Amino acid sequence: MRQKAEKGPLARRTPRASNQDELEALKGLLLGEERRQLDQIDRRLTDPSLRAEDLADALPDAVRLRDQRDDELTEALEAPVTQCIDSAIRHNPENFARALYPVMGPAIRQSIANTLRGLVENINRTLEHSLSSRGLRWRLEAMRSGVPFGEVVLRHTLVYRVEQVFLIQPGSGLLMQHAADELAVGGDRDAISGMLTAITQFVRDAFAAGEGDALENIEMGDHTVLLVHGPHAYLAAVVRGIPPHGLREQCQSLLEQLHVHYKGLLEGFDGNPERLAPLQHRLEKCLISQQRESERRNRRSPILVLLGLLILGAFAWWSWNQWQEHRATQALLEREQALVSQLEKAPGVMLSEVRYGPTLRIRGLKDPLAPSVDPLLTNSGLQASQIDLQMRPYLDLDPSLIVERARRKLKPPPSVTLSLNRDRLILRGNADDAWVKHAHLAAPLLPGVNEVDDSALVSPDQYLLEEAKRRLAPLPEGVALAAHNGRLRLSGQAPLEWIAGSDKRLEGLPGLEGVDRQGLAPAEAAEYESLRSRIDQRALYFSDSGAELGDKQQPLLDALARELRRLQELGRTLERPFHVIITGRTDGVGAEAYNKALAEARARAIREQLVSRGVPPELLETRTRIEERPILDPQLRRVDLAIAPLQD
Repeated sequence: MRQKAEKGPLARRTPRASNQDELEALKGLLLGEERRQLDQIDRRLTDPSLRAEDLADALPDAVRLRDQRDDELTEALEAPVTQCIDSAIRHNPENFARALYPVMGPAIRQSIANTLRGLVENINRTLEHSLSSRGLRWRLEAMRSGVPFGEVVLRHTLVYRVEQVFLIQPGSGLLMQHAADELAVGGDRDAISGMLTAITQFVRDAFAAGEGDALENIEMGDHTVLLVHGPHAYLAAVVRGIPPHGLREQCQSLLEQLHVHYKGLLEGFDGNPERLAPLQHRLEKCLISQQRESERRNRRSPILVLLGLLILGAFAWWSWNQWQEHRATQALLEREQALVSQLEKAPGVMLSEVRYGPTLRIRGLKDPLAPSVDPLLTNSGLQASQIDLQMRPYLDLDPSLIVERARRKLKPPPSVTLSLNRDRLILRGNADDAWVKHAHLAAPLLPGVNEVDDSALVSPDQYLLEEAKRRLAPLPEGVALAAHNGRLRLSGQAPLEWIAGSDKRLEGLPGLEGVDRQGLAPAEAAEYESLRSRIDQRALYFSDSGAELGDKQQPLLDALARELRRLQELGRTLERPFHVIITGRTDGVGAEAYNKALAEARARAIREQLVSRGVPPELLETRTRIEERPILDPQLRRVDLAIAPLQD
């Protein structure tokens, strides 16, 4: 295959073709790198996508550098950007509104704040001059001349203010563009531009001025018109007051910039100011003003100080009255709310309308059996004239009111109590059959009662017994109760205090005809008899023939003293007074006088020992007993005790 290919026409090479190939190969070796770079450069210049990439890389830095030099880039982009925004708003206003939403609110607030700040400054300036001697003179001047006072103040305090700027085409006098201050007052702008051109031309013709000569200033009253001339347009600035020295230079610089950057628009002006709309914001830069600084006074005006004090006093008095009225209104509202809350909680009361105010208006319903609301009204702290209360009667199904309604309708005997469980009227206690039958017939006719339950009714004696147990509870252990034919019988033992209080507890018991207490004994009586029997006939022995007790007798004396004190308490409770007889004895051996003295000494020793242990001395009585004949018996060396009741 290769041999056949080599024999083809392409395989034949002439000497000229061979030299050409060698030359190309040599060029490739010598200029290959430069040729590749040139090809890349040519491709970047001819390929739109590559040029766009290069421009995208350099564009941000170029825009930043140009913006740092001057405002030419901003002015150049203003018209196309404005057209783009206008087109975007027409085609898709929703997206534009959503994009501007985060900044609309702050921008509006800032605009309002700036407007209010300027308004406040104007008011402050007017007030400052109104309350001074100079301000009074200016007010008289305003009244005399018919000029508003604010205009007079502005005239005397204003150094200068550029009110209007006209850009006018030379020769024709057509108005090319115009900018004016918000407070400026003027006539027809086109007529003014034409008259200014006519005046300028008239002055030039009248004085045979050359091409380089032109009218520069026009003064009329408080206004001065600065005229700055250019080849394609001239600038007229209307100034109130005395224009500063640098204002003309500023206007000249502005006109030069307009000729540099908008030369084509100025040359091709055809009488349509809309084509020169981008120039308006440049003209607005010349709308500047300056006012005189307020003169500092060494002392304040007495009129101003007095007026300020009067205003401050009036404001303080008004604030105090407002605060007092607020407190009174708040206190009245709190009292009214408290009364309404109590009425809403009151049984049998339903409120349908409540209106708070100087007069509390209340409308509602009230059950005739419900408690009166007059105490609530009296304790509310409100005057009768401050309450407008109207209640209509109605039947409330409150359980307490249903029971009260049943009590008034059925008139139960004192031994019967009524209660309500849902819609069932429960009867407790005892009553005769006639009343029970009447209750079964009349109770279901009452609102809120559908059934009568008399299962809790008992016989009179059973009711009497259960009610007595309830009133006398808790019953002492050992006390028994029985009832028969209305008489209550008590038996057993009980404390005397409980027995004495039982009469008061049983007082007013329905159906009680009498109380039998014959079988009821005080529990203290048994204790009294037990102590008395232990103390009576007790003997205390002496260890020798003298009047001294042995050590073994001391504990016996302690126990005896406690028993005597307790016996005295029981005797006082049971109303059984007594005294203790202490009898001293001897065995009779020896002389009678000696034995008598010894017996008395022994009785007196026991008495003194008991008194020292808390036994009242008036309770103790000493006696002596001498044996008729001597008996040598140590058991007779003693003292005998005896309990003797006191006789009235």
